[in-house]
Amino acid sequence: MAAHDDDTEARRHDLPPDGSALEEDADRRRGVLTALPMPGPTGRRALVWFGATAALILIVYLLVPHLAGIEDTWNRIRDGSPAWLAAAIGLEAISYAGYAWNVAAVSAADRVVLGFRRSAQITLAATAATRLLAAGGAGGIAVTTWALSRAGHGPKGAAKQVSSHLVATYAVFVGAIVLFGTGLAIAGAEPLLSAVPAVLGALLFAAYGIAIQAPDALQRRLGQGGGRWRQALLAAPQALADGTHFTIELVRRRELGLLGTVVWWVFDVATLWACFWAFGGHPNVAELTMAYLLGMLGNLLPLPGGVGGVEGGMVGACAAFGIDAEIALVAVLAYRAISVWLPALPGVLALATLRRAADGAEVIEEDDAEPDAA
Repeated sequence: MAAHDDDTEARRHDLPPDGSALEEDADRRRGVLTALPMPGPTGRRALVWFGATAALILIVYLLVPHLAGIEDTWNRIRDGSPAWLAAAIGLEAISYAGYAWNVAAVSAADRVVLGFRRSAQITLAATAATRLLAAGGAGGIAVTTWALSRAGHGPKGAAKQVSSHLVATYAVFVGAIVLFGTGLAIAGAEPLLSAVPAVLGALLFAAYGIAIQAPDALQRRLGQGGGRWRQALLAAPQALADGTHFTIELVRRRELGLLGTVVWWVFDVATLWACFWAFGGHPNVAELTMAYLLGMLGNLLPLPGGVGGVEGGMVGACAAFGIDAEIALVAVLAYRAISVWLPALPGVLALATLRRAADGAEVIEEDDAEPDAA
């Protein structure tokens, strides 16, 4: 018992444990470090992506207002309230902090202690990667999976972790569509903007609940063996199912870090709201939130940097709800600059130093995990 306590204390203070434990930990670390190459476009491909993204930014932020014939409205940006824009930046910082909290908590629940600083670095690096490959956030998913694998989760554990983040994040997102869509439908809003999305969201929940049972059912039917094609076919669905079950387990354990996903969405919407106030708009909060949620579906479009899809979706949804489209255009572009492009700047630095940050995580062995309270 005393020897076990000494080893545990040594790990906590970065002191060398006994030889066998050190050798075992080193072997595990070497296996993890070689698990995956760092993802992301490099060389000429990266230059192409950056060039396409820069061109789209110029089109959306500079040319669209002129082509739409609303140059006078575009000049509102000069009169935007600095205080409200500063508030928007602060709200977005809280949003990112919430997501980093979720990453840190879920990782620690699986015995890899990242800490808040490393989790924030992974979050910002994933943001930068998402700008390179925006289809559903694929770039960010790849970088997060790589970083968590290298930190000590290994490829399979990292896949489960990322799946858990996605499940928690989009459960809140779809739940909000159902909640606000239902509320607005009851209040008499246009069904296509309220009732229809709410019903589709509820059906999506039901379909997903059935779908995650498929990997286990197929494994029972086909057995644990099988060729590579079978393992490859089941790998992604199985990772999603594992992440879902893990998230449900964390809910049952009342893991507060899962609330980080709620913080992520709530304060991101609040950032958009502050941008409207910065340019003289005072939209209804429920309608603005629903327009935000519908506009976010534009992230599914495979556009370089995600430019255009979300902006157009949000402005269009705002106009459909009767919110002044001219103010909405300026507010949404300001919101996207604050929520996407401003964090991308430190995100590039985080991406450049991510390898060293991931290597510094503390892996807690099974024997070191504190027993549950009786």
